[in-house]
Amino acid sequence: MNLQKKILLLGCILALAGCASTPTQYLTLSAQTSAPVPQTLQAQGLPILVAHVQMPADLDRMYFTTLQGQHRLDVANHVRWAAPLGGMAQKVLAQDLASELPEKNVLMPGDPLPHGPYLLVTVNIQSFLPSNDGQVLLRADWFIQHMPDGHIQKQGRNQFEQHHIAKSPEAQAAAMSRLLTRLSHVVAQHLS
Repeated sequence: MNLQKKILLLGCILALAGCASTPTQYLTLSAQTSAPVPQTLQAQGLPILVAHVQMPADLDRMYFTTLQGQHRLDVANHVRWAAPLGGMAQKVLAQDLASELPEKNVLMPGDPLPHGPYLLVTVNIQSFLPSNDGQVLLRADWFIQHMPDGHIQKQGRNQFEQHHIAKSPEAQAAAMSRLLTRLSHVVAQHLS
């Protein structure tokens, strides 16, 4: 093998080693309050179930995504969500609602559907991205439906923002969690 081929081969090996040495970081959304142990015998009113949170396809991706200006998204190479964003948001909202409404029976994702009537909380998110200027925005519509007939009892559209967020993915994910808690607080007021 001549010297040029050896140098090229060595360069390829070093480039591959550089890519392999960057560990993948996994992020999660988390409830901001600890959920109490539900007391189903003392629960008042109908059980409450949070549906899977609907996310636009450009948001619900495994790679952590930030807004870079008005028309460009930046998808991180080595930073991923630990699970689909819509499912994590569902879990966080359910846990936060359970903390906000300790007298109610708030079902967690995966719990069996109750027999008889219950309240279904549906959330449809339009915007939920951190931006490169240190902001995080959550814009969402929410509905409280009486099931099984599907009658909408309450609905709303809210927008929450958090400013001056560090540009680290961990800080941005924590800010996203805090915004979900603010949304759960609004929804909880209509469930109490």
